[in-house]
Amino acid sequence: MLLDDLYQAIEKLRERMDEHGDRLRQSEALTRNALVDPLLRTLGWDTEDPALVMPEYRMDNNLIADYALLSNGKTAIVVEAKSLDTPVDDTRPDGIVDKGIRYCMRDGIEYYVTTDGRKWNIYETHRRAPIADKRIVSFDTMNSLADVCLDALALWRRSVQSGVVRKAQAPLLGPEHEPLVARYQPENKPEPPVYIEPSSIPFSQRATAAISSIPGDNWQKLTELQAVAGEKPPPEIRFPDGSLAKLQDWVDIPVQIVRWLCQQDKLDETGIPVRNGRGKNYLLAGSPYHSTGNKFVSTKVAEHLYLEGTHSGANHVKNVKIIVNAVGIGVTPEQFSVRLS
Repeated sequence: MLLDDLYQAIEKLRERMDEHGDRLRQSEALTRNALVDPLLRTLGWDTEDPALVMPEYRMDNNLIADYALLSNGKTAIVVEAKSLDTPVDDTRPDGIVDKGIRYCMRDGIEYYVTTDGRKWNIYETHRRAPIADKRIVSFDTMNSLADVCLDALALWRRSVQSGVVRKAQAPLLGPEHEPLVARYQPENKPEPPVYIEPSSIPFSQRATAAISSIPGDNWQKLTELQAVAGEKPPPEIRFPDGSLAKLQDWVDIPVQIVRWLCQQDKLDETGIPVRNGRGKNYLLAGSPYHSTGNKFVSTKVAEHLYLEGTHSGANHVKNVKIIVNAVGIGVTPEQFSVRLS
Protein backbone atom coordinates (compact mmCIF):
# COMPACT_ATOMS: atom_id res chain seq x y z
CA MET A 1 0.00 0.00 0.00
CA LEU A 2 1.54 3.29 -1.13
CA LEU A 3 0.82 5.34 1.98
CA ASP A 4 2.13 2.64 4.31
CA ASP A 5 5.35 2.38 2.30
CA LEU A 6 5.69 6.16 2.18
CA TYR A 7 5.07 6.51 5.91
CA GLN A 8 7.72 3.91 6.72
CA ALA A 9 10.21 5.37 4.25
CA ILE A 10 9.95 8.85 5.75
CA GLU A 11 10.34 7.44 9.25
CA LYS A 12 13.57 5.77 8.11
CA LEU A 13 14.82 9.01 6.53
CA ARG A 14 14.24 10.81 9.83
CA GLU A 15 16.30 8.22 11.65
CA ARG A 16 19.14 8.65 9.16
CA MET A 17 19.10 12.42 9.56
CA ASP A 18 19.24 12.07 13.34
CA GLU A 19 22.01 9.49 13.26
CA HIS A 20 24.18 10.74 10.38
CA GLY A 21 23.29 14.44 10.21
CA ASP A 22 26.87 15.70 10.52
CA ARG A 23 28.10 13.57 7.62
CA LEU A 24 25.07 14.37 5.48
CA ARG A 25 25.64 18.12 5.96
CA GLN A 26 29.13 17.73 4.52
CA SER A 27 28.26 15.71 1.42
CA GLU A 28 25.75 16.32 -1.34
CA ALA A 29 26.46 12.87 -2.81
CA LEU A 30 25.73 11.18 0.51
CA THR A 31 22.54 13.21 0.93
CA ARG A 32 21.35 12.12 -2.48
CA ASN A 33 22.19 8.48 -1.82
CA ALA A 34 20.78 8.31 1.72
CA LEU A 35 17.81 10.69 1.58
CA VAL A 36 16.78 11.75 -1.93
CA ASP A 37 17.03 8.46 -3.84
CA PRO A 38 15.04 6.41 -1.28
CA LEU A 39 12.13 8.87 -1.29
CA LEU A 40 12.06 9.01 -5.09
CA ARG A 41 12.04 5.21 -5.28
CA THR A 42 9.18 4.97 -2.79
CA LEU A 43 7.21 7.40 -4.96
CA GLY A 44 7.65 5.12 -7.97
CA TRP A 45 10.80 6.57 -9.55
CA ASP A 46 13.26 3.72 -10.07
CA THR A 47 16.51 5.66 -9.86
CA GLU A 48 18.31 2.83 -11.68
CA ASP A 49 16.00 2.93 -14.71
CA PRO A 50 17.13 5.47 -17.34
CA ALA A 51 13.61 5.43 -18.81
CA LEU A 52 12.36 7.05 -15.61
CA VAL A 53 15.29 8.88 -14.00
CA MET A 54 18.31 10.52 -15.60
CA PRO A 55 21.00 11.52 -13.09
CA GLU A 56 23.39 14.33 -13.95
CA TYR A 57 20.92 15.62 -16.51
CA ARG A 58 22.39 18.11 -18.97
CA MET A 59 19.96 20.84 -20.01
CA ASP A 60 20.11 22.75 -23.29
CA ASN A 61 22.21 25.49 -21.70
CA ASN A 62 24.75 22.92 -20.44
CA LEU A 63 23.54 23.35 -16.86
CA ILE A 64 23.79 19.95 -15.18
CA ALA A 65 20.88 19.13 -12.87
CA ASP A 66 21.03 16.28 -10.38
CA TYR A 67 18.00 14.43 -11.72
CA ALA A 68 15.47 14.52 -14.52
CA LEU A 69 12.24 12.61 -13.90
CA LEU A 70 10.82 11.36 -17.19
CA SER A 71 7.23 10.81 -18.28
CA ASN A 72 6.50 9.23 -21.66
CA GLY A 73 10.10 9.78 -22.67
CA LYS A 74 10.05 13.52 -21.94
CA THR A 75 11.48 15.45 -19.01
CA ALA A 76 8.61 16.24 -16.66
CA ILE A 77 10.56 17.43 -13.60
CA VAL A 78 14.11 18.58 -12.93
CA VAL A 79 15.41 18.02 -9.40
CA GLU A 80 18.30 19.94 -7.87
CA ALA A 81 19.67 18.41 -4.66
CA LYS A 82 22.00 19.91 -2.06
CA SER A 83 23.58 18.57 1.11
CA LEU A 84 21.42 18.36 4.21
CA ASP A 85 20.39 21.71 5.76
CA THR A 86 21.58 23.74 2.76
CA PRO A 87 18.96 26.45 1.96
CA VAL A 88 16.96 25.29 -1.05
CA ASP A 89 14.01 27.67 -1.35
CA ASP A 90 13.55 30.85 -3.37
CA THR A 91 14.90 33.04 -0.55
CA ARG A 92 18.47 32.04 -1.43
CA PRO A 93 20.37 35.28 -2.12
CA ASP A 94 22.43 33.77 -4.96
CA GLY A 95 19.38 33.39 -7.23
CA ILE A 96 20.11 29.75 -8.04
CA VAL A 97 16.46 28.76 -7.71
CA ASP A 98 15.37 31.56 -10.04
CA LYS A 99 18.02 30.54 -12.54
CA GLY A 100 16.94 26.90 -12.45
CA ILE A 101 13.32 27.86 -13.03
CA ARG A 102 14.25 30.10 -15.97
CA TYR A 103 16.31 27.33 -17.56
CA CYS A 104 13.40 24.90 -17.16
CA MET A 105 11.06 27.40 -18.81
CA ARG A 106 13.44 27.77 -21.72
CA ASP A 107 13.62 23.99 -22.15
CA GLY A 108 9.84 23.53 -21.83
CA ILE A 109 10.09 21.69 -18.50
CA GLU A 110 7.03 22.33 -16.39
CA TYR A 111 8.29 21.60 -12.86
CA TYR A 112 11.46 22.32 -10.92
CA VAL A 113 12.22 20.74 -7.54
CA THR A 114 14.84 21.69 -4.98
CA THR A 115 15.71 19.60 -1.94
CA ASP A 116 18.30 19.05 0.76
CA GLY A 117 16.84 15.63 1.49
CA ARG A 118 14.79 17.02 4.36
CA LYS A 119 12.99 20.00 2.81
CA TRP A 120 11.39 19.78 -0.62
CA ASN A 121 10.08 22.61 -2.80
CA ILE A 122 8.13 22.10 -6.02
CA TYR A 123 7.86 25.00 -8.46
CA GLU A 124 5.52 25.28 -11.43
CA THR A 125 7.94 26.97 -13.78
CA HIS A 126 5.47 28.41 -16.32
CA ARG A 127 3.06 29.93 -13.81
CA ARG A 128 2.74 33.67 -14.47
CA ALA A 129 3.56 34.81 -10.95
CA PRO A 130 6.46 36.01 -8.79
CA ILE A 131 8.94 33.25 -8.05
CA ALA A 132 7.63 32.71 -4.50
CA ASP A 133 4.14 32.08 -5.89
CA LYS A 134 5.47 29.54 -8.38
CA ARG A 135 6.15 27.29 -5.38
CA ILE A 136 3.07 25.05 -5.38
CA VAL A 137 4.13 22.46 -2.77
CA SER A 138 6.63 22.69 0.06
CA PHE A 139 7.22 20.15 2.81
CA ASP A 140 9.66 19.29 5.57
CA THR A 141 10.03 15.56 6.23
CA MET A 142 10.51 16.29 9.93
CA ASN A 143 6.98 17.71 10.22
CA SER A 144 3.74 15.78 10.81
CA LEU A 145 4.05 12.45 9.04
CA ALA A 146 0.45 12.53 7.81
CA ASP A 147 0.90 15.97 6.25
CA VAL A 148 4.29 15.05 4.78
CA CYS A 149 2.85 11.95 3.10
CA LEU A 150 0.07 13.94 1.43
CA ASP A 151 2.51 16.62 0.30
CA ALA A 152 5.03 14.10 -1.00
CA LEU A 153 2.36 12.42 -3.14
CA ALA A 154 2.63 15.43 -5.44
CA LEU A 155 5.76 13.66 -6.74
CA TRP A 156 4.16 10.22 -7.01
CA ARG A 157 5.06 8.95 -10.46
CA ARG A 158 1.46 8.16 -11.38
CA SER A 159 0.41 11.68 -10.36
CA VAL A 160 3.13 13.19 -12.54
CA GLN A 161 2.22 10.94 -15.48
CA SER A 162 -1.44 11.92 -15.15
CA GLY A 163 -0.37 15.56 -15.37
CA VAL A 164 -1.32 16.74 -11.88
CA VAL A 165 1.52 17.74 -9.57
CA ARG A 166 -0.35 18.88 -6.49
CA LYS A 167 -0.59 18.09 -2.79
CA ALA A 168 -2.88 15.07 -2.35
CA GLN A 169 -6.28 15.81 -0.85
CA ALA A 170 -7.11 12.24 0.11
CA PRO A 171 -5.32 9.03 1.08
CA LEU A 172 -5.04 6.43 -1.67
CA LEU A 173 -5.03 2.64 -1.56
CA GLY A 174 -2.51 2.22 -4.31
CA PRO A 175 -2.66 -1.36 -5.64
CA GLU A 176 -4.71 -1.85 -8.78
CA HIS A 177 -7.27 -4.22 -7.31
CA GLU A 178 -8.10 -2.27 -4.18
CA PRO A 179 -10.78 0.42 -3.99
CA LEU A 180 -9.90 4.08 -3.81
CA VAL A 181 -10.92 5.77 -0.57
CA ALA A 182 -11.44 9.51 -0.80
CA ARG A 183 -12.41 11.85 2.01
CA TYR A 184 -14.20 15.11 1.46
CA GLN A 185 -13.10 17.61 4.10
CA PRO A 186 -14.35 21.16 3.46
CA GLU A 187 -12.86 23.50 6.04
CA ASN A 188 -11.75 20.55 8.19
CA LYS A 189 -15.30 19.17 8.53
CA PRO A 190 -14.86 15.42 7.97
CA GLU A 191 -17.52 13.53 6.08
CA PRO A 192 -17.89 9.75 5.81
CA PRO A 193 -15.56 8.26 3.21
CA VAL A 194 -16.94 7.58 -0.24
CA TYR A 195 -15.76 4.49 -2.06
CA ILE A 196 -15.19 4.54 -5.81
CA GLU A 197 -14.83 1.17 -7.48
CA PRO A 198 -11.49 0.93 -9.32
CA SER A 199 -13.14 -0.41 -12.46
CA SER A 200 -14.93 2.90 -12.94
CA ILE A 201 -11.75 5.01 -13.07
CA PRO A 202 -8.58 4.22 -15.04
CA PHE A 203 -5.73 3.57 -12.64
CA SER A 204 -3.64 6.32 -14.24
CA GLN A 205 -6.33 8.81 -13.25
CA ARG A 206 -6.82 7.72 -9.64
CA ALA A 207 -4.39 10.19 -8.13
CA THR A 208 -6.61 13.00 -9.39
CA ALA A 209 -9.96 11.32 -8.84
CA ALA A 210 -12.62 13.26 -7.02
CA ILE A 211 -16.08 12.54 -5.67
CA SER A 212 -19.09 13.42 -7.77
CA SER A 213 -21.72 12.05 -5.38
CA ILE A 214 -21.27 14.55 -2.54
CA PRO A 215 -24.54 16.35 -1.72
CA GLY A 216 -24.55 19.88 -3.05
CA ASP A 217 -22.19 19.25 -5.96
CA ASN A 218 -23.07 21.50 -8.87
CA TRP A 219 -21.95 20.15 -12.24
CA GLN A 220 -22.28 22.12 -15.45
CA LYS A 221 -21.38 21.38 -19.05
CA LEU A 222 -18.20 23.07 -20.17
CA THR A 223 -20.07 24.60 -23.10
CA GLU A 224 -22.40 26.38 -20.65
CA LEU A 225 -19.64 27.69 -18.36
CA GLN A 226 -19.41 31.47 -18.07
CA ALA A 227 -15.99 32.63 -16.86
CA VAL A 228 -16.14 35.88 -14.90
CA ALA A 229 -13.06 38.10 -14.64
CA GLY A 230 -11.49 37.92 -11.20
CA GLU A 231 -13.24 34.71 -10.17
CA LYS A 232 -11.43 31.45 -9.48
CA PRO A 233 -11.84 28.55 -11.88
CA PRO A 234 -14.07 25.57 -11.06
CA PRO A 235 -12.32 23.17 -8.67
CA GLU A 236 -12.72 20.07 -10.84
CA ILE A 237 -13.35 18.87 -14.36
CA ARG A 238 -15.08 15.64 -15.39
CA PHE A 239 -14.11 13.84 -18.59
CA PRO A 240 -16.41 11.83 -20.89
CA ASP A 241 -15.28 8.52 -19.30
CA GLY A 242 -16.25 9.73 -15.81
CA SER A 243 -12.71 10.33 -14.53
CA LEU A 244 -11.93 13.66 -12.89
CA ALA A 245 -9.05 16.06 -12.30
CA LYS A 246 -8.39 19.03 -10.06
CA LEU A 247 -8.18 22.57 -11.45
CA GLN A 248 -6.03 25.30 -9.94
CA ASP A 249 -6.04 27.88 -12.72
CA TRP A 250 -8.22 28.59 -15.75
CA VAL A 251 -5.45 27.37 -18.03
CA ASP A 252 -5.69 23.96 -16.34
CA ILE A 253 -8.95 23.37 -18.27
CA PRO A 254 -7.30 23.10 -21.72
CA VAL A 255 -4.20 21.47 -20.22
CA GLN A 256 -6.18 18.70 -18.52
CA ILE A 257 -8.42 18.12 -21.53
CA VAL A 258 -5.48 17.83 -23.94
CA ARG A 259 -3.75 15.43 -21.54
CA TRP A 260 -6.89 13.32 -21.30
CA LEU A 261 -7.25 13.23 -25.07
CA CYS A 262 -3.64 12.07 -25.41
CA GLN A 263 -3.89 9.44 -22.68
CA GLN A 264 -7.12 8.04 -24.09
CA ASP A 265 -5.82 8.01 -27.69
CA LYS A 266 -8.57 10.41 -28.68
CA LEU A 267 -6.37 13.13 -30.13
CA ASP A 268 -6.04 13.47 -33.89
CA GLU A 269 -2.53 14.80 -34.40
CA THR A 270 -3.24 15.66 -38.03
CA GLY A 271 -5.26 18.60 -36.70
CA ILE A 272 -2.21 20.12 -34.99
CA PRO A 273 -1.32 22.94 -34.85
CA VAL A 274 -4.66 24.41 -33.81
CA ARG A 275 -4.89 28.09 -34.72
CA ASN A 276 -6.54 30.89 -32.79
CA GLY A 277 -9.29 31.58 -35.32
CA ARG A 278 -7.80 32.72 -38.61
CA GLY A 279 -4.83 34.40 -36.99
CA LYS A 280 -1.18 33.42 -37.09
CA ASN A 281 -0.99 32.40 -33.44
CA TYR A 282 -1.48 28.86 -32.23
CA LEU A 283 -3.56 27.55 -29.33
CA LEU A 284 -2.01 24.07 -29.46
CA ALA A 285 1.15 23.01 -31.26
CA GLY A 286 3.97 20.52 -31.29
CA SER A 287 6.47 23.20 -30.22
CA PRO A 288 6.09 26.41 -28.17
CA TYR A 289 6.33 28.69 -31.22
CA HIS A 290 3.69 30.46 -33.29
CA SER A 291 3.69 30.45 -37.10
CA THR A 292 5.47 33.83 -36.98
CA GLY A 293 8.41 32.25 -35.15
CA ASN A 294 7.56 34.07 -31.92
CA LYS A 295 7.73 31.93 -28.79
CA PHE A 296 4.57 31.39 -26.76
CA VAL A 297 4.19 34.10 -24.16
CA SER A 298 3.27 31.55 -21.48
CA THR A 299 3.98 27.93 -22.35
CA LYS A 300 1.94 25.13 -20.80
CA VAL A 301 2.94 21.55 -21.47
CA ALA A 302 0.35 18.81 -21.94
CA GLU A 303 1.97 15.43 -22.59
CA HIS A 304 4.13 16.08 -25.70
CA LEU A 305 2.18 19.14 -26.83
CA TYR A 306 2.33 22.85 -26.01
CA LEU A 307 -0.48 25.28 -25.22
CA GLU A 308 -0.36 29.06 -25.26
CA GLY A 309 -1.25 29.90 -21.67
CA THR A 310 -1.60 33.67 -21.83
CA HIS A 311 -5.37 34.06 -22.04
CA SER A 312 -8.22 35.10 -19.78
CA GLY A 313 -10.47 32.52 -18.15
CA ALA A 314 -13.22 33.20 -20.69
CA ASN A 315 -10.77 32.74 -23.56
CA HIS A 316 -9.43 29.49 -22.11
CA VAL A 317 -12.99 28.14 -22.07
CA LYS A 318 -13.61 29.33 -25.63
CA ASN A 319 -10.25 28.07 -26.87
CA VAL A 320 -10.62 24.59 -25.42
CA LYS A 321 -13.87 24.19 -27.38
CA ILE A 322 -11.93 25.05 -30.54
CA ILE A 323 -9.23 22.53 -29.63
CA VAL A 324 -11.65 19.68 -28.91
CA ASN A 325 -13.56 20.31 -32.12
CA ALA A 326 -10.29 20.40 -34.08
CA VAL A 327 -8.48 17.35 -32.68
CA GLY A 328 -10.91 15.35 -30.54
CA ILE A 329 -11.69 11.86 -31.82
CA GLY A 330 -15.21 10.76 -30.98
CA VAL A 331 -15.73 13.44 -28.34
CA THR A 332 -17.33 16.89 -28.30
CA PRO A 333 -16.98 19.85 -25.92
CA GLU A 334 -20.48 19.10 -24.56
CA GLN A 335 -19.19 15.85 -23.05
CA PHE A 336 -16.90 17.67 -20.61
CA SER A 337 -18.29 19.20 -17.43
CA VAL A 338 -17.00 21.18 -14.45
CA ARG A 339 -18.02 21.33 -10.80
CA LEU A 340 -18.84 24.89 -9.82
CA SER A 341 -18.66 24.41 -6.05
